[in-house]
Amino acid sequence: MLKIKFPVLCVLLAGTAGTNIAQADLPRAFPNGLYFGLNAGQAEVRKSCDNITNCDSADTTLRAELGYQFNNNWSGELGYTSFGTLFNASNSSVDAKQEAHAWTASILGLVPVAQQFDIFGRVGIARYDVTNTGTIQGVPVEDDESTKPYFGLGVKYDVNNSWLVRAEYQIYSDISGVDGTQDNVHGWYLGGAYRF
Repeated sequence: MLKIKFPVLCVLLAGTAGTNIAQADLPRAFPNGLYFGLNAGQAEVRKSCDNITNCDSADTTLRAELGYQFNNNWSGELGYTSFGTLFNASNSSVDAKQEAHAWTASILGLVPVAQQFDIFGRVGIARYDVTNTGTIQGVPVEDDESTKPYFGLGVKYDVNNSWLVRAEYQIYSDISGVDGTQDNVHGWYLGGAYRF
């Protein structure tokens, strides 16, 4: 259910940001323009370890992005995300490990709710690079690459002219598992950005 509703929510939020509502006309104390952000959190795939003992499907994730805020309601970002090790299992039939990262491009729709505080939705494209090692039932697993959509929902607080902080929940769609099946990556992030 979440998989269906979450992308729709992000698109609706981005659309709402472009409408002429009172909140969007709040005076902004801080400038728009170029910024660089760093974020850390946890990434998890939820189906990969089903029915597998000695299995781990979550790790620390790091993200960096270069963005440009065009106005109070819209930003664009190019980024890189390291998911860490999304799958690590060892039993009688599986001895495999998966590490993954993605290059991303996204658009953010922002809704100002106070002078220094925004909520935002994100819609973008992620280019996955998945590195698999080990075997499943004696068959070596293979690496994979794919391009899929991803989505986010978060909050932003402008500390001053130079710094902002953000918290965000993201879903990266249909990353390939070691056995070729697909699962979403769920990520929670906390980070900051510096305006140039």
